[in-house]
Amino acid sequence: MKQILLPGKRPSSAGSNEGWAVISTLIGGFVVWGGIGWLLDLWWGTRLMTPIGLMIGMALGIYAVVARASATGHADPRPVKTTKPRDETAGPATQHADPISTRRETECP
Repeated sequence: MKQILLPGKRPSSAGSNEGWAVISTLIGGFVVWGGIGWLLDLWWGTRLMTPIGLMIGMALGIYAVVARASATGHADPRPVKTTKPRDETAGPATQHADPISTRRETECP
């Protein structure tokens, strides 16, 4: 289906969609669990459950954002560094050691 744009309107980017999803998840957890705490405070006649509900809501909201980011592959934008296995049949001129394994501890005089 072709999207029809009005003059002067730009299509939304994927980054802004992800940002709105994160914000709505955080605010939603805060509102829902804070509301549950507030209702429990009204029912029980206390003043303790609202702050507890707000903290639980924020913790679950952050957990949901992190879980969504790791499921879609956006949790760590850095590329994964891999090393090639050594060819044991090749001579010493073609073998390259890892930089970490060639590091030597030296004594200073």
